[in-house]
Amino acid sequence: MRSLRIAQFHGTLPEPDRKVGGVEVFVHRLANRLVDRGHEVTMFTFTARPDDAKYELVSAGPSWFGLKPAARLTLAPLALNRLPQDGFDVLHLNGDDWFLARRKIPTVRTLYGSALFEARAATNLKRRIAQTMVYPLEVVASRLATLSFDIGSALPAGYRTHGSLPLAVTDPSPLEHVVPTVHPSVLFVGTWEGRKRGAFLAARFAEQVLPRHPQAELIMVSDHCEERSGVRWVRFPSDEEMSRLYRSAWLFCAPSTYEGFGMPYLEAMTHGLPVVATPNPGARLVLRGGAGVLVPDDDLARTLSALLEDERSRARLATSGRARAKDFSWERVLSEYENAYQRAIEVFELRK
Repeated sequence: MRSLRIAQFHGTLPEPDRKVGGVEVFVHRLANRLVDRGHEVTMFTFTARPDDAKYELVSAGPSWFGLKPAARLTLAPLALNRLPQDGFDVLHLNGDDWFLARRKIPTVRTLYGSALFEARAATNLKRRIAQTMVYPLEVVASRLATLSFDIGSALPAGYRTHGSLPLAVTDPSPLEHVVPTVHPSVLFVGTWEGRKRGAFLAARFAEQVLPRHPQAELIMVSDHCEERSGVRWVRFPSDEEMSRLYRSAWLFCAPSTYEGFGMPYLEAMTHGLPVVATPNPGARLVLRGGAGVLVPDDDLARTLSALLEDERSRARLATSGRARAKDFSWERVLSEYENAYQRAIEVFELRK
């Protein structure tokens, strides 16, 4: 398709020494790959330019607009009205845009899950209240966009969407580069508290897995960790370090109560790492067709222990996961986003 002048917005982008979420990593990678496809991409954001960014960057305001929860609810979406729109074919919004009233060009909105579902899965009252407040704002954002898209998992009532768009992660590593750890190991990527439930996994691992596998290790890539025997904390790994962890662990486990998609599941599958998860919409979507194991809380530790003992089952899951990961290739993602941009342009022109 023809080269487009694409403006994108996400409040934050990946930075060293700061835990980042899956969405900002995806947005950054998407922008870089769109540049590789010949498009002109400008990113509006509140944080600094990543070292490997290939796109242009325009500051949307001070960094705390994107990092402070209250500012993200109010000041960040208002600040978007001051940003230039002339000279772009389409504006792709990835969050915090519900007060963007001045829309002179076609807009595409990606909904990476639902704040209402996050509120229901929240483990503290403050988070639950905040996400409940965001829900109606997300509904407004979905209706203000020329076209809005979910990422494949169901959304609650109220949102207006025009289909689903896939996500992608890093390119798969060659199988010959997979070097497992000498002793059994389980990798977790997420937060210690909240819906990601790192603390829950660490407790189950220490109390129920280690007695059966005394030499096993749980590797926690997390914002916080209470280290103990058999539990190792890796706080801010680089992309290269993260790839090594995915390649070397025996199993990946993320017992999240809610994911709109679940990027770490896909990262693990892409690297040939078997996935164990607890049921949630993102896990059901990504692990469809036997690409991973979904188990209730009470069976989690028992399943991990059994798989650490069963090399054949791990190999079968690794093969199934890699096959499923091909459904989320960058070629597919880029083509579908290009089509979404073109559709938005056409719809916007018809509405004039």
